[in-house]
Amino acid sequence: MKRYQKLSNHEKRMISNPYTSLNWLFGKDQLVQRKFPYIRWRLILPGLFLLSYFLIGPIYDLIVPKDLHPGIVVTGLPRLEQLLFGGLVHRLLRPLVNPVFDLICGYIYMAHYLWPTVFPLYLIYKYKDPKRVAYFYLVLAVVANCGFVTMTLYPSAPSWFFEFSLEQGKLLPFSPITGNCAGMARADHIFGVSWFQDFYSANPIVFGSWPSMHIAWPLTATLFDIKNWFLWAFDFLIIFSALYLEHHFLIDLICGALYVAFVAMILPPPPCVWKDSVFSKQYYTKRKEKIIFPALKRLISNFNH
Repeated sequence: MKRYQKLSNHEKRMISNPYTSLNWLFGKDQLVQRKFPYIRWRLILPGLFLLSYFLIGPIYDLIVPKDLHPGIVVTGLPRLEQLLFGGLVHRLLRPLVNPVFDLICGYIYMAHYLWPTVFPLYLIYKYKDPKRVAYFYLVLAVVANCGFVTMTLYPSAPSWFFEFSLEQGKLLPFSPITGNCAGMARADHIFGVSWFQDFYSANPIVFGSWPSMHIAWPLTATLFDIKNWFLWAFDFLIIFSALYLEHHFLIDLICGALYVAFVAMILPPPPCVWKDSVFSKQYYTKRKEKIIFPALKRLISNFNH
């Protein structure tokens, strides 16, 4: 409270408006950096991202009784995918199954979990700008929270659960059930271990197929260095691996990418020009003039008609 009283009226107004404070946080004033040592506050955004992953589910279970939890959607997503694409896309990749692809796709798919740690190190090495790393964690936290809230309110079964139910000729019981490594079991079998199965059996969100955070996280990273072909190739490999290993429907991956695009459009950028990043004044002005404003005009004109 004493810290707040020492702030100027301008600083208090900026804090009271969360939208403008995002710009101000990384702008010329940099309130957080002036009032607190940088070594302390730079850990807030990574912490927000991690807390969103581990706390949303338990808090939701604590507040909302299990009787009021929404039902798990099993056939909705595959029906939508069949309607849009004429079939389930992951089934088209079954003829490609072989031990080489099993190993490559398995380890690439797992690399998604390392991306929030590895990619910031790359940003610091290439651009020498800690603010870009902090903003990356901010965007990642918003994307992750949007995704986890959706998974909680609209729990959806992954493709492996759908396929296993079809093989059994009946719907598998929702509880008790743990995560399944699906196609990764073939990679475990090659080495005679259970690494992937042990990891996924501890997954706290079994029915969180839609939207896919497996593509949302690396795609968020790609938007901070959009001219890096390796990042785009990694995104493609994640999509291929998710379908090949039957962990996701294609519609899950598309919606995960759309979540990232939505967050990229609504978040205000820091007031600086970051080279090769979507989150900068340069790209924000372009998308505001070419995408957001025309879309709002069309929406208003539709209401007028």
